[in-house]
This record gives sequence, C-alpha cells and structure tokens, in this order.
Amino acid sequence: MIEPFEQLTIIRYIQNILARDLSSQAFKEICDFLETGMPFLGIEGNLDDILDTIDEYQNAVRKNTGSRSLFRALHLEINALLQQRINIIKDARSGAIEKNIRTISDELELDPIEADFFALLVRYRTHDQLYSLLNDLTREHIGILDLCSTCIGKNRTPLAERLGQGSRLITTGVIIQKSRSGKDLDDHFDVTDIISSAMQKTLNNLEDVRTYILGTPQPHTLEWTDFDHLGPTRDKLAAFLTEATRKKIPGVNILLWGPPGTGKTEFCKTLAAQLNLNLYSLGEVDDEGDEPNRKERTSALQIAQNLLRHQSNNLLLFDEMDDLFENKGIAMLFGAKFSSGSKVFTNRLFENNPVPTIWTINQPSHLDESVIRRMALAIEIKVPTATSRKTVWKRLLDKNNLSVPDDALTKLAEIEVSPAVASNAVKFAGIVGSSYDDFHFATEGIIKATKGRAPKPTLKNDGPYLPALIHTDTDVGTLADRLATTRARDFSLCLYGPPGTGKSAYVRYLAERTQMPVLFKRASDLLSTWVGGSEKNIATAFEEAQDKEAFLVFDEADSLLSDRRYARQSWEVSQVNEMLTWMESHPLPFACTTNLKERLDQAAMRRFTFKCHFGYLTSDQVPIAFRHFFGQNLGPNDARRLSTLTPGDFAVVRKKIRFFEKEQSSAQLIDLLQQEVEAKNEIHQRTIGFSL
Repeated sequence: MIEPFEQLTIIRYIQNILARDLSSQAFKEICDFLETGMPFLGIEGNLDDILDTIDEYQNAVRKNTGSRSLFRALHLEINALLQQRINIIKDARSGAIEKNIRTISDELELDPIEADFFALLVRYRTHDQLYSLLNDLTREHIGILDLCSTCIGKNRTPLAERLGQGSRLITTGVIIQKSRSGKDLDDHFDVTDIISSAMQKTLNNLEDVRTYILGTPQPHTLEWTDFDHLGPTRDKLAAFLTEATRKKIPGVNILLWGPPGTGKTEFCKTLAAQLNLNLYSLGEVDDEGDEPNRKERTSALQIAQNLLRHQSNNLLLFDEMDDLFENKGIAMLFGAKFSSGSKVFTNRLFENNPVPTIWTINQPSHLDESVIRRMALAIEIKVPTATSRKTVWKRLLDKNNLSVPDDALTKLAEIEVSPAVASNAVKFAGIVGSSYDDFHFATEGIIKATKGRAPKPTLKNDGPYLPALIHTDTDVGTLADRLATTRARDFSLCLYGPPGTGKSAYVRYLAERTQMPVLFKRASDLLSTWVGGSEKNIATAFEEAQDKEAFLVFDEADSLLSDRRYARQSWEVSQVNEMLTWMESHPLPFACTTNLKERLDQAAMRRFTFKCHFGYLTSDQVPIAFRHFFGQNLGPNDARRLSTLTPGDFAVVRKKIRFFEKEQSSAQLIDLLQQEVEAKNEIHQRTIGFSL
C-alpha cells in the first residue's frame, strides 16, 4: 500500500477523468483498473456488490449490449466510493514523494500548472498501477495532452504552451520531450532519469532529494601550493570566481584545457576548497552506475544550474566536455571540429547559466570558435616545472612519513607528472616500499596509460663540464661569469664544432650558473612529416621554455636552420622562418648546437648573440684528458701522436674498457683512441692549436 497522500492525489486524478465525457471503452479501462487496484488506493471492506457490477458492465461492453444503463449507475457508484475514501484521508500529510516534488518545483520556480504536470509525471513513473492506467487510456481513447490536463484539472491550451521548446520544464532539464511514435505518455514526455532515480532513492528515507540529484561536493586531496606552477593565472582565476560567485554574475564559464594527466580535475577541486565553495561534478554516472550519454549529462547540467541558482557558494564542473558533442569520435580521428547539434541550444548553455561552471577538455582545437568565445577565461593546465614538482614530491613524502635521498628526489622531480599522479605514486610506494624504483614504477604506468607511451627518457648527461678540456675561440669561462651576473636574459648562443667537444656540457654548465633548468630539444623531436607540423612543434618548444622559465637548447640545429638558398620545398623555408621569428622575440636564454655550422642559414647566424667554436683537444690538453679519464700519465711524444681527439672520444674508450678483463696499458689505450679517430673517417691534418 502506498502513502495516504499519494492515494488521495491519484484518486483525484481518477475523479477528474471520470468527470469527462468518456466513451464506454474508456470507462471500461477505469473499471479494469479498479477491479484489481482498489487495495492500491486503500479502498477496503465489502466490495462484492460493486465488483459484481463492474464485471457485469465489462461483459456488456464486450457484447456491445446494455452497457449504457449500467454505465450511469456504475459511474455514480464509483464516484461515491472514491469520495468516501477521500473523506477518510483528506487530511493526510505529505509523504516523501510530495515533499520532493515540492522541493524541486520550488527550486526551479515552476508555476502551478508546470508543478502539477511535473508531479503527474513523477507519479506516473513511480506507481506502476497509475502508469498502466494512463497508458491504457492514451492508447485508444484520450489524447495525451487532453488526459494530462484533465488529471491536473487545468485547460489543455495553457499546458501545451508550457511544454513547447524553450519552456521552463524543458530548459531546466527535469522533463524531456521524446519523439517516439507510440501513444504512451512516456513516448512523448518523461521525467529525466536523474530525477526519477533520485525520487526512487528517497522513497523510504528523509534525505534531501537534491543530494541524490547533485551528488556530494567533490573533496580535495591536494594543496593550493601544489599548483604554484600556474603562477599568476591561478590567482587571477581565484579572484575572478570569488567576485563572480559573490555577485551571482550569470554566464560565467571557465575552460581548462591540457593533455591527459596534467591535473585539470584535481585543480578544480583544490580551487573550490581554496575559495570555500562546493564543487559538484556533473553527470559522471547514470542512474544505473554506467557511463551517461550526452543527453543525460546535459540534463544533469541544466538541473544543477537551476537547483543552485539562488545560492552563491557553488561551482559546477563539467569534466571531459567532449561528451557534449555528437561526432567526437570522427572529429578526433580526422582533426575536425566537434558538432554540438543545435547551436542555439548549446550557446544557451554558456550564456545564461546562473552558477559558474568549469569545463575541461584535452584538446580545445576541436571546439567550435562560437563555444570558445563564450568562455570568460580559457586556461591551459600544464605539467608543473621541475622545481614545482620537487616541492610537491617533498610535501607528499613528508605528509606520508616517507623519505628518499636528495638525489632520488631530484630524479623524481624530472618525471613530468601532475600533483595527482605524484600523490597516487606516494600511496603505492608507502605500501610496497619507498625506494625511487617504487615511485618510478607507479608513475611510469600512469603516464603510459594516459599518453600511450612510457615517460620520455631524459637526455643522458655527457659528463661534467671540464674547463681544462674545452678548446674554444672564446673565453667561455669569462662569458659564463658575465651571463650569470647580468640581469639580461634575452641572449642566445650558437655552439658549433665537431661532436664530443663539450658543447652540450657547456650549455648545462651555463644553465646551472644562471640557475635555470635545461629544456633540451633534438631536431628529431621537432621535425614532423605533416605540413605545418614542424613549425607548430618549434613554436611549442619556445612556449614550453617560457612556461618553465627554462634554458632552451636545440641540438642538431642545422636540421632546423638550414640555409634557405638551397631549399627545395616550401616547408623547408617556412620551418626556418618560424625559427627566426621566435629567435627574434624569445625573452629567455637559448642555445643551438651543431656539428655543421656551414649549413646554417646566414640570417640565423646574425641573430645569435654569441657564436662559439668548440674545437679538438690541443696537444697540451690531450695528456690532461688522458689523466682525467684513465688515471695514467701520457708522455709528450705519445701526446703528439694523437690528434683530432675530443673529450667525447676519451669517454667512449673509458666506457669500452669496462668490458675488458685486464687493465689496459698506456699503449693499448692510445691504440683504442686512434681507432676512434679512424672510425670517424677523418683526414688527419694540422689545424690551428693542434700538433701532428
């Protein structure tokens, strides 16, 4: 048996239907309902007489004889029976269903007709007996709008006006219009699944239905300082949202974008906590716990906006806004724009929303420009800098009573992960151990799952910078001293010369002196087979250096700055032009290293602030290198036998002899070095500063 108030309401629906000019078949449907449904309505006692009369009437209708006279008598008898039940329960208190209906109706500011129709649909979906009765009537006997307006005691025309496109019932997301060809009520109108599910879940408890619609506010696990790498952008966003929520400014939408794993969602949670706002994430699962579709997520957004419209302490999060669009799979495959269906409907989502909403997406280039223009702010969420990552790792380790050596902490900071990924890695390592390998294992799996590949290995350090083994045409030591102390940072260097002469080691040393992280980019990292791809990658590299405030280094720069006079394809020219444009405007230090200076474009050479040639070791430097790498002395005569050597050659030989069983003599080491020279296929000749 249902609550007395529900019985009272449904009986009044039936009375209103009985007041219509019903056909004999329609009246028979009501009789069929009452024959089994009187206990449902709470009608008890000796009902044999009326049930016999109902049975007699049903037989008459089937035989199509004598039903008219029975109709009038039975109609009066049923009305009397229903009225008798009303008199008993007329003072029944509202139950859970009615209270929830009123709560939602009041929050959405529905007028009496809208609220009554909403209540009818809720009960239609809640009570199986009422569902069957109304469908039986609409299938053959009464039009849907006629029946609904009759049940709620209103005229058909004003109800129809409230069910058109753009009406409050539709735009708030509580009612959806359907276009199925059937004659059942829910073939044309229905309560959204999120409302229906919330109503069902609160039938037997006193919890607020809004909790089941909105969910609970999202908790945060990270700290505001974990996002220091966002710099002033973070603080400007916080200030803007503080005022927007306080003043209840409508149409506030924020777009957060960036690759998977950069921490967009976790930043939203931390932002809300910092501002003392409730953050509700919309439509993450449907009423069965499965992935919601586009309509379900849109409905959740509309309902949440309207339920919270009069409050000033909430934020909404529409994570992965790709779900808002219809052809996202095809668009992502072919690089096209997402289709959002009706632009009028979509734009309305972004123009009049009463609650500030944060939207996240991985790749904003798929969005239509009309969508982006309606965002108050569009902010890229990037992976933290190495310095910020080190701070995050340290805080997380301290919080979980874990520790790693300083060198391991530095290595962890080199892994490009978001604070959320670091937090999960700490949880894992806290359970199985706390070595660097444990942390790296946890982060590697997450990065590979989100990016489709393992973390990009850091460039191997060629070894420490050894001033005594550097042979240049510039006093690079004094240059490093000057650059380290000057405030100017918009300088550039072209370091050219044979491989292994220490160009990369010097750049690292210089970056260390200027207290900047190094951002190394190989030409192979930037060159693309797609038209415009190389130019885009070059621009991204410069932008990344600015974001990270890093010392940008291009290795194999001759592949990026080839002389345009010898270009055969238009893209070869545009690629160099892109590099030159950025070289002109880049505000931070950057360097290019090359083994083939003669291939560089003349305009590029003019743009470098400093141009330094790194040459082979001199005869005076060879014994120093021999002692440094092998721990043995080398006589002057042996030193003169060695030419066109670089520190890199010594490093290769030292690595090679690790695999020999016996310690190598000086003579054997000299032979190995000469083999390296021969392997380079170079012609031995006297050059400036060298002896043969």
